[in-house]
Amino acid sequence: MPARIRVAAAALVAVFALVGMVVAVTRIRADESGVAQLRFAATTPAGPPFAAFGEARVAVGAKCLRVLVASNPSQRTQGLRDVTALAPYAGMLFVNPSDTNARYTMANTPMPLAITFFSAKGDPVDTARMTPCPHGTDATCPEYESKTAYRYALERPAGSAAGSGSLGACA
Repeated sequence: MPARIRVAAAALVAVFALVGMVVAVTRIRADESGVAQLRFAATTPAGPPFAAFGEARVAVGAKCLRVLVASNPSQRTQGLRDVTALAPYAGMLFVNPSDTNARYTMANTPMPLAITFFSAKGDPVDTARMTPCPHGTDATCPEYESKTAYRYALERPAGSAAGSGSLGACA
């Protein structure tokens, strides 16, 4: 086979491969639309002293809660560290871009918290009660994790009437 034909065939294969990759990436991105978004409630900026976070109203079962929203890596890392009072918020909702098995610690967190893990559909998948570790670090404090992958995690003060049921939009 002449060299020109081999080069043309190789170029044609490369073009088809590139087109295939573009189509695949486009379909994946379309499937992920809204993945990192809080699909069930509008998020607005939170008020001081929580201005680094968003806020939203979300339903847990029949209860409508005003919560802080941690939707990017730095917000999720900060969480409720050094927070001694949540008012006027009922808790913090951690929003992950995809299902995860990320663990939580109570490093620099002075108040006991309860955490509920929810699937991408908003169904509860696990819960835990977390003990304060106000003078510890991520390396020295206990880790808390869900038994199954989850998309959302809601932290509330331990003992608060969190309600039960799925996570969703307030009616």
